[in-house]
Amino acid sequence: MTLRLTIPNPPGDELTVNCEEFAAAVAKRTNGQYIVRVFPGETQIKLPETYDAVRTGAAEMALIGIGIFEGMDPRLAELPFTVNNIRANEAAAWPFAQLCSTEVHEKKLNMKVIACYATGGQELWSTKPIKTLEDWKGLLCGASNPESSAVITGLGGSSVPISWTDFYTALQKKTVDACLNSIRGSIVFKIPDVAKYLTLCYSTGTYLAYHINLDTWNKLPKDIQQIIFDEAQAASLRMQAQQIKEREETDLDIVVKSGVNIYDLPKAEYERWKAALAPYVNKRLAEMGDFGVKSKAIYDKVNADFPLK
Repeated sequence: MTLRLTIPNPPGDELTVNCEEFAAAVAKRTNGQYIVRVFPGETQIKLPETYDAVRTGAAEMALIGIGIFEGMDPRLAELPFTVNNIRANEAAAWPFAQLCSTEVHEKKLNMKVIACYATGGQELWSTKPIKTLEDWKGLLCGASNPESSAVITGLGGSSVPISWTDFYTALQKKTVDACLNSIRGSIVFKIPDVAKYLTLCYSTGTYLAYHINLDTWNKLPKDIQQIIFDEAQAASLRMQAQQIKEREETDLDIVVKSGVNIYDLPKAEYERWKAALAPYVNKRLAEMGDFGVKSKAIYDKVNADFPLK
């Protein structure tokens, strides 16, 4: 049996390589009876159609962000300024993914989340320095999902909906002045070549998750389910450790060597930005009912364990 795994990242990227390692582990443990075929770089499914593809079985699996598809259910939102840093983001990843899978994916979207890891917060990449709340006024900023749009408009900018795979082109053509994107993702897609200012604000913690079509999952023998689950978890743990190491040890050096000016948002200014978004975040959580209560409990716990510095 072949399981098609679609991902937007290009061939040779560390995320793609990790998916290929996951596929190799599944093949080895099932003696070749179950093959995961990785389709990188949107070669099978374009990013916006990923959830529909997995839901309908056009692709059996995907490694993709959860919050990108909140249009299919608002509870999938990766809400802004809810996690302090990458360590809190990491701690929230699997609890949040389990909650989404149980309450949304399996009940409504005909898929299941079997592993998840944090990919770092969305930072502000721009063609001019942005240091204060006032600097947002008039800023045309690319947003890959509704939460990014909420951050941009809530802080005083103008949101331009763009797929994150197209940020480079939009910045290069000056369609936008800025974008919200993770550091690692921006390095992969060459954003430092076209945006020479980076404001570190960890606006929205992001997650990548292994999804599988629920009909396909339910047809798998229990022992094969366990193998796929185990190897997806192992792949996520590998990538999580790598993401944290890159964030804390290497990525900022890469960005600086690319000629980017980095501004680490001071705590007092961070609190101003967070306060500006608080009414929006609280409203969204309240609208989610019990799901929102459970989400907030996750955020409160991880932030207590990993406070803002």
